[in-house]
Order: sequence, then structure tokens, then C-alpha cells
Amino acid sequence: MFEIREARLSLKRDIEDVFTSGSIFSEVYNIYDEGDLRAETTPTRPFVYILDADVQFEQKQFPVIVLATDYATDEFQLGSEPFGMCEAEVYVMGRNRGERDDFAAAIMKNITSIHIRDFDTVGYPLECTVPLISRGRRVWDAKQFPVTDELRAEGSLLNGMVLSCQFYTETCT
Repeated sequence: MFEIREARLSLKRDIEDVFTSGSIFSEVYNIYDEGDLRAETTPTRPFVYILDADVQFEQKQFPVIVLATDYATDEFQLGSEPFGMCEAEVYVMGRNRGERDDFAAAIMKNITSIHIRDFDTVGYPLECTVPLISRGRRVWDAKQFPVTDELRAEGSLLNGMVLSCQFYTETCT
């Protein structure tokens, strides 16, 4: 599997761990994905959908976390092996602002590094841990959605927040 997909799937797995560890929230969340959405599976509470950026969903599926990643490769110096850098945006949409804020805070507080997994390995994938790139004193940026007046009346996007981070990737050996 190529690094682009491994980076996105690794971030997704780390976010799943935030909701299923049992040590962050008082409840263990059931995780649903695009397959469950397409199959119209009825989710069992507490739940959260974790989806890729191009998947369509409705407000009735909230809470939803959407991952959008951009990936670039670069060389550190002439003749060096190229390394990958992932820029990730995590869209957190809750049923209300409290849920949105709690989910966003849990992700930002508990993910300070990404466990880059080699999904081609047999059994549990090998992992390399890479820290998030620090921008001064912060590794995450959080902003509320910019909502137009037309969408403000509808209301569901008022319960959304965009988190962004960056991390370098490396091949697990």
C-alpha cells in the first residue's frame, strides 16, 4: 500500500482509538464508516461515524468526523530520499455544540503523534510513530465552520469545527 493511503488510514485508526479506548470518554463509542452508511445500518448509541471527505451524509447521522488529507513528497537535501508530509483536516460535526467541542478537544489533546501503520504486513501492522509538526506552541489548529447566512438558518453546520494538523511520514521497516 502506498504512503498516501497508509497516512490517511493511520490517522483514521488513531482517531478511532480516541473513541474506543474507554479512558477518554465515560463510554466506549461504536465506530461506523462509509460501508455502514451505504448499508443504512442503524447505529447503536453511543456512536460516531468516521468518514472520508467525499462521502455524503445527512444531519441524522451526526455525530460525524470527516477526514480530508493532502499529501506531498519532498527532499530534505539534494540526493536524500524523499519524505512524505501529510496535511490533515478533521471536520468534527456534533449533534450540538457541546458534543462538537468535547470531540474536538479529545482529538486535539490525545493525538500528538500519528502511528503510521504498514498495512501490507501480515497480522497486526507494523507501526512507526511520527510527531505532529509543531507550529510554535501548538500542533493543532481549530476553527469553526464559516457559515453563510442562508446555511445559518438551517443550523446543523453551526455544530461543526475544523481541526488541522501536519505530520511527516516514514516507511516502517
